[in-house]
Amino acid sequence: MLHLGSMKLFKRAFIAIGLVLVLHVILLLTDGYAIDQIDTPMHFLGGFVMALLGLAIHQNVAGKYHAKHSPLWYRYTFVVGFAMLIGVAWEFHEYVFDQTISVWYDLQRAQHSLADTMKDFLLDWLGASVAFFWFKK
Repeated sequence: MLHLGSMKLFKRAFIAIGLVLVLHVILLLTDGYAIDQIDTPMHFLGGFVMALLGLAIHQNVAGKYHAKHSPLWYRYTFVVGFAMLIGVAWEFHEYVFDQTISVWYDLQRAQHSLADTMKDFLLDWLGASVAFFWFKK
């Protein structure tokens, strides 16, 4: 069962995730991703909001198992690792999209190169790190 503090964190995380997903859908529908570098802030925001969810999950688990005094490095690894796991899944999603739907309907590719994918991972990590240090309390 969630306690009040965790419920607030989950609510904040889901609202933030919803806003980023709405922005993503708007960019898809308006061909906004054709604008150079629009992908950059989107990956940063993705890492940021997934870290918010990771913080909520960690607080909920820590509250259940009385592990509230875990070291900072452990909490950082948990939260940022969670966000990066979602980032890796998103890159797989982009790859599958590029190999199927983009080919079938002659759409713009989501991944242009390995360098683009590495940049996306870097931005996911930066966004998650900023969120962690901003909201760690």
